[in-house]
Amino acid sequence: MPRRKNSWVDHLVLAPWWVSAVLALLAYTILPSVLPMAVVKGGLVGIITFGLLAISAISALRSLKNSSLLDAQTGLDSLRDLPWKRFEDVLAEAYRRQGYQVKEMLGSGADDGVDLLLRKNENVVVVQCKRWRGKPVSVQVVRELYGVMMDQRASAAKLVATTSFTADAVAFAKDKPIELMDSKALLRFVRDVQTTSHITVTSDEPDHLTPNCPRCNTPMVMREARRGAHAGEKFWGCVDYPKCRGTRRV
Repeated sequence: MPRRKNSWVDHLVLAPWWVSAVLALLAYTILPSVLPMAVVKGGLVGIITFGLLAISAISALRSLKNSSLLDAQTGLDSLRDLPWKRFEDVLAEAYRRQGYQVKEMLGSGADDGVDLLLRKNENVVVVQCKRWRGKPVSVQVVRELYGVMMDQRASAAKLVATTSFTADAVAFAKDKPIELMDSKALLRFVRDVQTTSHITVTSDEPDHLTPNCPRCNTPMVMREARRGAHAGEKFWGCVDYPKCRGTRRV
């Protein structure tokens, strides 16, 4: 489903509330002197001013709601249960609390791989959000984000997911300005910016340092060979062993 292009009203709603308030003041003070008297008497200036004040109020309420929503998160399940746009709103608020200027997208569907655009110290960072369950993020998604980052001429990219990343995805991002934020890192990120920490980071959540099985694509566990030529050596083994005998070298 294609994401609709943001209108000027969308941009004002997503902007800080004071932007629309300042525009309302300018409209009220300047427009009467530049518009024809018939238009002024017809009440157009009042309509424009009231409309901008209404947008300012909507923007302020939206900001308060997103702030409360961020502080209300209790764990991975609560983040996954959010509608996709609310999930992006929570992350946008979290990055604002880190001192970023955040540009959001409003609408639904494809967005050229950018859900949030961050700015700080003249650096631009593109962010893609994946509110997924179970399925790890593949290397193809990371490759596409890297292409978007280059196309946007951004200094870095962040891929935020409520799951893990495949080993190939981690390998591709290595030595590139791409941050892969898996479920564990996401929980720490949200917890650190909450005004009152409600997040609990559990130890059983897989992270992107844990590879997935090459046979069944489930998270693996560290094992130690007990016999044979490689006795005593560590290796990654499938959690479904002996049903699945997939392994990876450390």
